[in-house]
Amino acid sequence: MNFRFWPMLFAIGVAFVLIGDLRAQQAPNILFIIGDDMGVEALASYGLGEHPPRTAALDELARDGLRFDNFWAQPVCSPTRATVITGRYGFRTGIGRPVGGGPLPEPPAKPAGAPAESNGAPNAASAEDRTLPRPYLLLSEYTLPRALKEHAETDYATAAFGKWHLAMPENGWTDHPNIVGFDHFAGLMGGGPESYFAWNKVVDGEVSGAVGYTPTDKVDDALAWLDDRSDEPWFLWLAFNLGHTPLHLPPPDSWQSDYSGHDPGSVPEEQWVAYFNAMVEAMDTEIARLLDSLEPDVRDNTYVIFMGDNGTYDPVVSAPFRRGRAKGTIYEGGVNVPLIVSGPGIERGGVSEALVNSTDLFATILEMAGVDAAAAVPEGVTVDSVSFIASLADPDGPSARDWIYADEFFGGFDGVDGADYAMRNHRYKLLRFEGVEEFYDLEADPYEYNDLLEGDLTANERAEYEALRAEIHRLRSSN
Repeated sequence: MNFRFWPMLFAIGVAFVLIGDLRAQQAPNILFIIGDDMGVEALASYGLGEHPPRTAALDELARDGLRFDNFWAQPVCSPTRATVITGRYGFRTGIGRPVGGGPLPEPPAKPAGAPAESNGAPNAASAEDRTLPRPYLLLSEYTLPRALKEHAETDYATAAFGKWHLAMPENGWTDHPNIVGFDHFAGLMGGGPESYFAWNKVVDGEVSGAVGYTPTDKVDDALAWLDDRSDEPWFLWLAFNLGHTPLHLPPPDSWQSDYSGHDPGSVPEEQWVAYFNAMVEAMDTEIARLLDSLEPDVRDNTYVIFMGDNGTYDPVVSAPFRRGRAKGTIYEGGVNVPLIVSGPGIERGGVSEALVNSTDLFATILEMAGVDAAAAVPEGVTVDSVSFIASLADPDGPSARDWIYADEFFGGFDGVDGADYAMRNHRYKLLRFEGVEEFYDLEADPYEYNDLLEGDLTANERAEYEALRAEIHRLRSSN
């Protein structure tokens, strides 16, 4: 097996203690939550945005657990989901852009009086539509829920709720979440709902029209599934569409700020940021409802993982990031997203500077469940996941990674050679955007204003540039 699984010796020891003690008592539950289209500036706990949404539940999660400052997802939604569920980079799975989707019936009509919704707008430069294939997740890919089912010593119940965005007719379409290993699925197949108030809902392959408020419906489904659990441990994948378009004003009972001055009957572009903030607050309110439902002994034995799937939608991105370098790009505004983890043995209120990639959720979640990812993955499959379990107990310890990587490309495997890509180490970042290389010192210039390749590199900068360039070539040339 060719497996890129490089935790240091200290990490193995810490992980053995952290997970071994838990499994001696009771296998932990794992609640994995994905927020949509939000960079690190969108959460107050990161201390970056000037006027971020109020997110009481996620702020409390950060106080109760560990915040990662150097976490990279992929620039858009399907590629990030593919990296999590397989532990493999996009150039290996062929998923470099949002998956195309498949046929669905007309959704039901929006209820009378439902808020207006935006028609959307283009993302940043590299995210414009192109008439090239948008491949699905191949059925040959080995997945996280399958590994849990086949290798965990304790039988895990598994369910996925909400946004899927990995399926087309060629890989099972509405049956795909169940095919890849989830016992139960209830949610939406595409990138965004037809409307947040009337949409096509899929439950274990069956499609029916639904009305209401989509985020509330997702959490209702998750709560109903949890109510049916007995003593078996569970893995719950909850993927919100918030704050993905269409932008809208959520129901008032989900607000954490006063939006009474905004008209729910229209979504004027000059107020899009406020509507986006209200959507993030609505997501947080639903997260609070889910977490508050867990009995104290269950919550104490549950890892809660929250991550963003890519940077903020370009028209509503806030400082310190800027337009043209948000969702859909490999700049920091497109890939640097929240990752917060709480649970057994995790230091409360910690901050980690470890380099972590979205691929790494695969190995880390498996290790939480007592599964050795290297042993679980079939022979001959290259997996890029590196467990960050040691950082959960020792946030100030060394990073298990020396670099992280992201890419974006059109046309499936045929588009890999022309990909936008980026790699950073603990200080420097090399990227290729629309065919042009750029090189940044993220320590001195964290928001990428000064491309060092526009001037003369020092001897050290030249060495760092060459090292990253060689590592990118080695990685992208590997099987």
